[in-house]
Amino acid sequence: MLNSKQIEVFYTVYKEGSLTRAARSLNVSQPSISNSLRYSEQKLNLILFLRQGRRLIPTPEADILYKHAQVVNQQISQFNNVSRNLLSEQLGYIDVGCTPSLGLRLMPRLIKAYLQQEPEALINIVNLQSAELENQLLELTFDIVICFNPEASDLIHKQTLKKGQMLLMTPPSFHSNNAELDIRELLDAPFIRIKNLKSSETQDSLERYLQRNGLKLNWVVQTETIEVAKSLVAEGIGFALVDDFNISPSNLPKDVGLYSLSPKITYEIGILRNLEKPMSLAATKFVAFVESLDVGSLESL
Repeated sequence: MLNSKQIEVFYTVYKEGSLTRAARSLNVSQPSISNSLRYSEQKLNLILFLRQGRRLIPTPEADILYKHAQVVNQQISQFNNVSRNLLSEQLGYIDVGCTPSLGLRLMPRLIKAYLQQEPEALINIVNLQSAELENQLLELTFDIVICFNPEASDLIHKQTLKKGQMLLMTPPSFHSNNAELDIRELLDAPFIRIKNLKSSETQDSLERYLQRNGLKLNWVVQTETIEVAKSLVAEGIGFALVDDFNISPSNLPKDVGLYSLSPKITYEIGILRNLEKPMSLAATKFVAFVESLDVGSLESL
């Protein structure tokens, strides 16, 4: 059987298509790559590549093994990421992941409140979309993640901080005397999609939630942040669904409207932490502080 290094060499040679590029990618000599590949073929009793000049042509057997090598290589990469993240614990920083919109509105106030209690704390904030945050949490990248509609599991602990409702942000040319709008009457209107939004009722993407309820919106532009969506709406490009935590009438662009929705679409803001991640004393204190927050204290930060 092959060890992980030999599998890595095979994987890299297959991906790069030549010994020279594989050696450069792995930062080793070409003869060592050639020797490793020859040993692998002898050990497996298989021909993995056919030589055509300087090119290596994978055999059908190599095509099959490559799919499995991809999995092994990904697991090795995840192992290395976890080990690096464990090592970073020694630097003393508290690693916090959050979505871009929460990084703008919630995190500055939350960090300010915490530093008043723990002025010596060191905090590293990383802004990613919810799906990326949850993936990196599995690799022990973060001590805690704060995001919309977090999903719990046997490995991931979840706590809800706030529940709210989605609102409709409207362009300057739109006017209504009603405080609440029926989204079913706007299905033909242009909409700006904020990626990775979810509905808390289904823990599913907002778009799939809308489709299941017969609400197929006319998406014309998509963006990753609420701030960009606000600017697009202000230019009259379309409508946008936004959460009532990050958006209020006081922080809207000029002449942009904000309405309640019918039917109502709910969301949650919550925290996630990986139960497998060793917690430093500093991280433990920060997590306890965040988990002690309730809806009222979150609004007053």
